[in-house]
Amino acid sequence: MLCHSVLEYVDDPAATMAALTATVRPGGAVSLLTAGRLAAALSRAVGGNVDDALRVLTDESGRWGDGDRTARRFTRETLTGLAVDAGLRVAELHGVRIFADLVPGGNSDGEGDSAEALLALESVAAVHPVLRDLAAQLHLVADKPAA
Repeated sequence: MLCHSVLEYVDDPAATMAALTATVRPGGAVSLLTAGRLAAALSRAVGGNVDDALRVLTDESGRWGDGDRTARRFTRETLTGLAVDAGLRVAELHGVRIFADLVPGGNSDGEGDSAEALLALESVAAVHPVLRDLAAQLHLVADKPAA
């Protein structure tokens, strides 16, 4: 079951997770991809919007203000908690886009050594126990235990 870029926008992420888990057969896998809260704070601060960065960290939903189009952001703990509370067993958690959004030209379809180096950096950082939490997106893979 794929649930990518959905939990940020539903009214009740816990109820949505419970409903998704109910549709997965025992032994089945769930892939969740959500917006990362810490990356939003870092991005706002680096962009000179320090007040917005503080709001992201202190707002219950992880929003930086009224103009924020993302209704909710997650941390490793909040995303993992949703999965576990819904009856899933977390297998992996990776960060997606840790440096790519911060490196000048990182969002382009770069060519050559710099693009390969950025990809290598992202691959290592994606599973680093500290850096993965700074990702623009958190990717959690979980399974539903056999009954």
